[in-house]
Amino acid sequence: MLPLSGKRPSGARLSISRGSPTGVYSVRRRWSLCQKLHFRDQVCCVQRSPPHWPYLLCSSCSAMPALKILQLNVDHCREGQALALQAAREHRADILLLSDMHRPPENNGRWAYDVSKKVAVVATGSYPIQRVWGSELRGLVAAQVAGITFISVYAPPSLSAHEFERLLGAIELEAASHSRVVVAGDFNAWHEEWGSGRNGQRGIELLQTVETLGLSILNQGRKPTFIGRGFAASSVIDVSFASREIVRPDTWSVIPFSRSDHELIAFEVKQPDENPAGAQQHLSHRPQRSTRKNPAGRQHDRCDSRRWKTTQFNRQSFRVALRANNFQERAVSHIGMIEALVDACSETMQRISGLHKSPHHDMYWWTPAIKRLRDDCLAARERVQLSHDLEERSMAAAAHRTAKSLLEKAIRTSKRQQFQELIDIAETNDYGTGYRVVMSRLRGSPGPPETDRAELERIVSDLFPTHPPVSWPVSSDAPTTVPSDSRVEPQELLSIAAGMVTRKAPGLDGIPNAAVKVAIEEYTEEFCRLYQDCLSRGTFPPQWKRQRLVLLPKPGKPPGESSSYRPLCMLDALGKVLERLILNRLNRHIEQQDSPQLSDAQYGFRRGRSTISAIQRVVDAGTAAKLFRRTNTRDKRCLMVVALDIRNAFNTANWQAIADALQSKNVPSYLMKIIGAYFEGRKLLFDTSEGPVERHISAGVPQGSILGPTLWNMMYDGVFGVGLPLGAEIIGYADDLVLLVPGTTPTTAAAAAEEAVAAVKQWLLEHRLELAHSKTEMTVISSLKQPPEEVFITFGGVNVPFSRSIKYLGVRVHAHLSWVPHVKEITLKATRIVHAVNRLMPNLHGPRTSMSRLLANVADSTMRYAAPVWHEAIGNQECCRLLRRVQRKSAIGLARTFRTVRYETAVLLAGLLPICLAIKEDTRVHSRRGTGLNCAIRREERQRSMEEWQATWGADAANERASRYVRWAHRVIPDVGSWQSRKHGDVTFHLSQVLSGHGFFREHLCGMQLTSSPDCTRCPGVAESAEHAMFECPRFDSTRTELLHGVVPETLLEHMLQSPENWSNVCEATKRITSALQQDWDETRRELAEQGAPRVADNQHNQDNDRTSLYSARNTSEEQRGRRHPTPSPPPRAVGRRAEVRSLGERYRRQLLVVEERRQISGHSVGGVTSQEDGTLVEASRQGMNGAEKTAATEADVASR
Repeated sequence: MLPLSGKRPSGARLSISRGSPTGVYSVRRRWSLCQKLHFRDQVCCVQRSPPHWPYLLCSSCSAMPALKILQLNVDHCREGQALALQAAREHRADILLLSDMHRPPENNGRWAYDVSKKVAVVATGSYPIQRVWGSELRGLVAAQVAGITFISVYAPPSLSAHEFERLLGAIELEAASHSRVVVAGDFNAWHEEWGSGRNGQRGIELLQTVETLGLSILNQGRKPTFIGRGFAASSVIDVSFASREIVRPDTWSVIPFSRSDHELIAFEVKQPDENPAGAQQHLSHRPQRSTRKNPAGRQHDRCDSRRWKTTQFNRQSFRVALRANNFQERAVSHIGMIEALVDACSETMQRISGLHKSPHHDMYWWTPAIKRLRDDCLAARERVQLSHDLEERSMAAAAHRTAKSLLEKAIRTSKRQQFQELIDIAETNDYGTGYRVVMSRLRGSPGPPETDRAELERIVSDLFPTHPPVSWPVSSDAPTTVPSDSRVEPQELLSIAAGMVTRKAPGLDGIPNAAVKVAIEEYTEEFCRLYQDCLSRGTFPPQWKRQRLVLLPKPGKPPGESSSYRPLCMLDALGKVLERLILNRLNRHIEQQDSPQLSDAQYGFRRGRSTISAIQRVVDAGTAAKLFRRTNTRDKRCLMVVALDIRNAFNTANWQAIADALQSKNVPSYLMKIIGAYFEGRKLLFDTSEGPVERHISAGVPQGSILGPTLWNMMYDGVFGVGLPLGAEIIGYADDLVLLVPGTTPTTAAAAAEEAVAAVKQWLLEHRLELAHSKTEMTVISSLKQPPEEVFITFGGVNVPFSRSIKYLGVRVHAHLSWVPHVKEITLKATRIVHAVNRLMPNLHGPRTSMSRLLANVADSTMRYAAPVWHEAIGNQECCRLLRRVQRKSAIGLARTFRTVRYETAVLLAGLLPICLAIKEDTRVHSRRGTGLNCAIRREERQRSMEEWQATWGADAANERASRYVRWAHRVIPDVGSWQSRKHGDVTFHLSQVLSGHGFFREHLCGMQLTSSPDCTRCPGVAESAEHAMFECPRFDSTRTELLHGVVPETLLEHMLQSPENWSNVCEATKRITSALQQDWDETRRELAEQGAPRVADNQHNQDNDRTSLYSARNTSEEQRGRRHPTPSPPPRAVGRRAEVRSLGERYRRQLLVVEERRQISGHSVGGVTSQEDGTLVEASRQGMNGAEKTAATEADVASR
């Protein structure tokens, strides 16, 4: 046994006690509780080395990389949770375990939480969450990070003994299935083993569970983790456990926390995959904490380390740099061209130093002032704990409450200020940081990228399978020279450069698209010569066959699964230009109008064959099936629609199948040769914690390439020639397939569908493709009243049941071709977008209307997707109501109007097109596709929409039942076209009040029952409307003289559209007038609040009668509007009975008033009457009534109360 390097400290009393019959002992010190040591074998539980004292640690242990974990009970406080996240940044923690938290963020890849959203595992460092194990049990969540399973637990005191036992059983079941586990949380369990002053039943049961699992207790000392609250004394109820092989002794500590009754707990565990092979056999005196800024291995070079800041790109400077680097002389080969472009980029742009910022930066709302308030709060809490005198303790507690209140207020204020900055950014950059922040609530915030090499290699192996070598067909007798009509021309290259998107991620060479565009425009002949040489020789440079892998997590998918990522391949821009040249020549061959080489049933990645066309073909087939009568048993009146999905389709495309398809379609030999070179020797590179890893590719078409989708179509075209049952057909879009199988009954259609699916599956297997059975959906479109719920199809041992609707290419197709489910789905999605975007558009701040309209169009585009397919839905009142409701919310936020403004006025002020008119317009444009230029067709149809809108706008105002607000809006904006096509002017909060009539005008406020009278305070007897305040009231004569220059309502629009100056003057006038009216309204409310008087009319003496008449008139109006017959009047007997009851109740109340007057005369106050006296007086008030009258009086009294 080797000696220890440390000495026992003087004064430290040690006691060794038997912990369990398994030979595990616990070593105690007076001031702390150490780790458990195996004294029977005389080995350390950490490194199997001789035992050491608790404060000692092997040097090999201290040198190992560790994970820093923080643990906290947030006490269901929002600000406490925010401070916990900031503490994780300050302590550079990798994991944060929360219990009794406030609320987790939505769609955040760093968070894993339970069904009750009470406990969470948060990846606060550079390690992503690799797995999440959910459970229906509340208060328990398990997630794997860096190969360790973290289990966060919260067991509130309210749990019964049976519920606590179930929780322990779930913990044992979860922890037993993993070798490296950390269990931590607030168990509300007491036991001396982790520092409590007593043993409770919960603590005994928890300790038994921990010993069964073989976990070590990490708690040290007796410092309380719960500081106490009210009658609850301080205690140790937050406990941490870990597997012995990952324990780092003497790292568990308690840190004061300012905004919770629980303290912050910090400890470390070892990374299991980073253990050194040969541990040193000597010990160090003190454990060495990990001082890394990034996890081990993160300092390696990255695949995308060569990148430049494209925001610094300048076209003129780049042209000068190209000439200075002798681009024309060096561009004789692809290598010289790449080097010249790289040198020019380095001279004109800075390199991006850190592609991924540190996850341990401060929270966005953190400021030095908040830090000082947090320190003050901690100091105030410490004074409370140190106070012994009752009066002194009360004063300290009051000071602590004040400090907490100031801290919380400062955090909320800082968050509001930061969000206001996002709004200010949206003023200049509509799709900038503010837009990304609010949309992240919908799209989700991805967690840190996975960098573990073993995990990445597993994912990459699943996504990119290995196929046998390809025997590429090359015809020796066919000429391989490029035809004269297929030579690279300068105009073609310039057209390709013009279509390149500048904001695209570059490939491995890092050269941005903007640089390639300028280089092609400046040296077109050099590029033509280089690319022509590649086509002539049939070579594809190897530098352009390397692809950088980027794994994008799919929203809502479980982490760690290969199918949860969307693999994108970043290719060099120069190689993409060559791909475009090859694609242009390939399309000339396969897309000939007289003899097309691809099936008519194939859509996607083809000009003029969009998703709308594919969906419309399915809908047309379903419509034809519905035309047959229900009682007809001969015709095929049932259409079974089966949606199939190919598993990992593009990455498993077989190259041999692509080669055979190209050869079968007689592709020219020079294209066959260069496409063969395109596939030969392809490499995939991806980043890991150990540096970049290179992998050879033998299958698939790169997702992100120009040529890949068309090559997929060539290979996939064979599936449309599979033999199917009579009448069945296949519709394809990219890798999505849908089978249309008609039948006389659902049963016969199901039998034919199974045969068709079997044929398709066999073709896929022959081409090394696989169906995703779990994603297969099926429905039956027919005119049957009762849906065939019992029908299902079976293939591959999987039963696919009938569904009322299926989702195909983003459209919900119903069994009866009802579009209500689809409209409900898209409006729900659009509503979430509207709520998120409206946060950037407050009334008095935020981006201008012209820029806000771009944000609002996001929701409109969501609702208008594939509108030509389901445009019939606007004939349904429910669908129209749903669509208008969403657009109205968007328009109100965009135009900054009051929420009482009607839909038509709000949409007009916002500058939007009514959604139903927009859907009709999209349908007309789609029906005219191919008959002319798209922009010209859209312009003509937009004019038709404006004419229809103008007719509706005028008819609404001319209706005799139109409200005064409708007529007023039509007076000030009579011409819809002029308003929508204006070249200047934004609608402000104040201008929208005047144009809509809904604002701080007493007429409008009185209609909402917020003021006592609609009359103007300056002009008695005259209603204070928008017209009166803006154009008539003498109170604002000076404003009208200065800014309006004799404008009247009928000439307001013409005056505003004459010049931007006139528009600004009108906006300033509306601001002055409405601001003054708002101040008057605020003053009125303040006076009423001080007087304690209700806001009712002065002449409203009989409130019950007025309220009854108001409700009666409103009910009558609603009934007439709904074209329903009014409710019949009650019979005379009921009328008499109700009148008798009311009279008896009135008599009873008068007698109670008499009794009250007698009380006051006798000197008794109301509060001084006892219950016995009160009962006697009430009983006396009922004297003189018979039994029926007393019963009626009692009923009336109960009803009045």
